[in-house]
Amino acid sequence: MKSSFRRLGVLAALLALGAPEPASAAAARARPNVILIFSDDHGFTDLGAQGVDRDIRTPHLDALARDGVRFARGYVTAPQCVPSRAGVITGRYQQRFGVDDNLKGPLPLAAVTIAERLKPAGYVSGQVGKWHLEPTARAENAAPAGGERGFLPGDQGFDDYYTGPMNSFLASHDLKGNRLPNAPQRLSDPRFRCVWQTDAAVSFIERHAREPFFLYLAYYTPHVPLESPEPWFSRTPAHLPLQRRQALAMIAAMDDGIGRVRATLRTHGIEQDTLVFFIGDNGAPLRPAAWNGSLNLPHTGEKGMLTDGGVRVPFVAAWPGTLPAGRVYEPAVISLDVAATAAAVAGLPADPALDGVNLLPFLTGEKSGPPHETLFWRWRSQAAVLEGKWKLVLLGTQRHLFDTSTPDGETRNLLATYPEIGDRLYAKLQAWDATLQTPGLPTEKNPQDAAFFATHVEKVPGAAPEATPPAKAAKRKRKQP
Repeated sequence: MKSSFRRLGVLAALLALGAPEPASAAAARARPNVILIFSDDHGFTDLGAQGVDRDIRTPHLDALARDGVRFARGYVTAPQCVPSRAGVITGRYQQRFGVDDNLKGPLPLAAVTIAERLKPAGYVSGQVGKWHLEPTARAENAAPAGGERGFLPGDQGFDDYYTGPMNSFLASHDLKGNRLPNAPQRLSDPRFRCVWQTDAAVSFIERHAREPFFLYLAYYTPHVPLESPEPWFSRTPAHLPLQRRQALAMIAAMDDGIGRVRATLRTHGIEQDTLVFFIGDNGAPLRPAAWNGSLNLPHTGEKGMLTDGGVRVPFVAAWPGTLPAGRVYEPAVISLDVAATAAAVAGLPADPALDGVNLLPFLTGEKSGPPHETLFWRWRSQAAVLEGKWKLVLLGTQRHLFDTSTPDGETRNLLATYPEIGDRLYAKLQAWDATLQTPGLPTEKNPQDAAFFATHVEKVPGAAPEATPPAKAAKRKRKQP
């Protein structure tokens, strides 16, 4: 009953706002909530449903996959957090507005976020956790002291927000749901960061359960600093290295939080009115000095690389009663698709400015074929294009052609064997690059990028630190997804 009243209220609000009238009243009544959950430095391995490592325990995320769709080839737009987040929250390749890497922030205020896009359809939006799209001291476009507050979620279409990765955060409401005067106010919470972030998400849902909402829940996990939160740490296998146990514990805390979020949806009778995405922001770092305990197996590379280890991540979507349950979807998708899908289910007209596609008709069988003919990347001294199983990756002017259909495909450069495929993909990459705010494919190798490739692709002895011994140990016991 709550759901029926809510849907009718949404339709009335849309008509009052002058939003585009959908094709049918039924389509308007079906307008769902949208939740985007984004984890941080969370490698492909570390989702139980992937079936790669028996040590990982994510029962609530695995249930989400059983209730919906697990994307076997889910990608993000960058192997680093700022550009990856800029891409997912706008649905556009972030190079179109200049956020190429972590030093090119902040997110321009002119960039249209999902929250701003859904507002004409009557949606209220909330943000929880890591934002990382405000100016920073390291960014080339850093704002003066205190100026970062002009680039927080409240200035990008979000009505409610709890913005911060750790135990101190800027908020529009307290965790009990009371609006704070003179917001944003800085609050603190001593508990493990996933716990208060889940509390904030639950508080937002409870406030807005009777109206259509968009929630961007950005857990700061399993990114460093590593912690040993209880009771989750004690449940991890004692024989594992400390970093691995800490990563598993932090992921388990996030997983329990996602269970609480879904339980809240059920309590309010809106689970079947809610489309949920879960995506990692990029692959895990593997260098010994940077390793956060997460793994990218069976894929090649790590955070900071355009091989699959850096940009192929856990990626799940569920909308009970609408999306098929328990499906593993094989064609490549990308985080850009969240915005296009959200706009479509909100009844908004298609926007050619969006680089993603509405995934629903592909998942329900209304459309056949892959959602994307090609996917593109450009980051630091690397660039890449993916077409089917073929991926062309540039490191400076050096070209690598990989067959991604096998786990070790990105350790074998097939350019000499298939030069015509390499030339065709390079031409497509050039054409895409020409549409960006600052065109220009890489011409020089960044030393760190060269070290990444020497370690993982070319496997030059002594060229760079080897992957951590724990990663090698896990590789021996994995099973293919």
